[in-house]
Amino acid sequence: MPNPFKLTVQPIVLKPGDVFLGEKPSEVGYWGFVRSRGDYEDELKAISSELNGIINDLTREGYSIVVKPIMEVSGMDDIMNHTDDLRGVHVAILLPIAPTNLYQYPERSVMTALLSLVDYLIIYDKFGGHIYAGTLFAPPLWQRLSSDAPDLARRVVLAEGDLGLVKSAVRVVYALEKLKGTTVVMVGEPNYDFGGWTTLARGVAKFGFKVRHITYGKFASDFEARLKDPRYVEEAKRIANDYVQRGQTDAGIRVKYELPEPDEDRRVRAGVYYLTLRDYLNEASGSDWVTVNCLSVNTLGRVRATPCMAFSIMNDGGLVATCEADPTAMVIHYLMRWIANKPVAFYDPTVNIGEGKLILAHCTSPTRMRGFSEQPFRYIATTHHESNTSVAPKVLYEPGVVTIAGFSYDLSRLIVIRGEATGPTYLRICRDQIEVKVSDAAAALEGWQGFHWVMAYGDYVRELELLARLTGTQLIKVT
Repeated sequence: MPNPFKLTVQPIVLKPGDVFLGEKPSEVGYWGFVRSRGDYEDELKAISSELNGIINDLTREGYSIVVKPIMEVSGMDDIMNHTDDLRGVHVAILLPIAPTNLYQYPERSVMTALLSLVDYLIIYDKFGGHIYAGTLFAPPLWQRLSSDAPDLARRVVLAEGDLGLVKSAVRVVYALEKLKGTTVVMVGEPNYDFGGWTTLARGVAKFGFKVRHITYGKFASDFEARLKDPRYVEEAKRIANDYVQRGQTDAGIRVKYELPEPDEDRRVRAGVYYLTLRDYLNEASGSDWVTVNCLSVNTLGRVRATPCMAFSIMNDGGLVATCEADPTAMVIHYLMRWIANKPVAFYDPTVNIGEGKLILAHCTSPTRMRGFSEQPFRYIATTHHESNTSVAPKVLYEPGVVTIAGFSYDLSRLIVIRGEATGPTYLRICRDQIEVKVSDAAAALEGWQGFHWVMAYGDYVRELELLARLTGTQLIKVT
């Protein structure tokens, strides 16, 4: 099983001076509401409750997060005295109740001091009766930092009066940190049709993940050895038969659209494919991500199978299984899985500007696209479209809001599209087909990036906007 990852969050409060922390309210003021110790202590309780509410919501959704006790900072000495505590923190949430070292130049600011120690910084300010000093001082400081040191400023999220933005930012940071700590198991070479070794090298440099390479020869040898092992064959049959049995949704659709039912040989090979990849992930300690150059003559041509069923099962189970060793799409596939915290599908996209819609299709879709604990979509178990081998799903998608995304080959641009899924289509293209109505199909066509795109049910445009900014990526938005 993958090594457990926990996101470390450090709340930090900028504490008012002693003159504002007496038993009686101070007769002098500053830009901010605290005038007495009672004001301050009540606010500490309130913000602790609010942050715990966000973290509890995310924990219930399946994120693993550790929140450290609130750190109170009265000046730069407090930051320096807590250096060891701050190193290794993934994201600090700064609560500028007072203007402590916040109004200084970036070179002397608590903002930049924290950026030297933590990976990301979220600044949250309150308005209204409990207005924070940061409402006045944080934005101009961040703007100056953006001008002087944009590489640092992009790691800061200003959540002015918006707890929802804090929650979205934590999701995105979680995905980025999770990606940085994982290893992708790649069978075969990175696909040169989609960027090849060049894009893979850029992805490793930009996002920090590792790669465990499996050669075509090793994969074919391992597959064939398992195919001859009665124990593996028996388990492969059980897995594939169960998948096919659950995929007997509508015999009428199967007949009408000529969807073949996989025979025993196809089922066994599909099951052995799954078991071979499962073993690779188990051998790569900490890995929850696999991709295969699956249509190469060196894979499909040798084992006469595709990983369609394997990828569908794995994505439904919380892993990330990306088709065709696409080094461009695999990165956004992984990030979207952890931003949405649900299975994400990988597609060949098409854009119909005449009808204002997209048709997305592939043969590896997960079925639990509403969420891991939600009812899965129905599907028909059939074969891989182009090769008529193995086992693949024909998922009967349901209507709903969806978010689609794709990187450019150099990973410098990201297209993000919000649309309304209307359901499956039945065209002579890849098995899993979904129609999505969009607001501006021409803009989607003009903004096209990469080759493959990924899609999640739900609206994650805000999170992907944050992802683009935190990673210095140009955003192309169609909403």
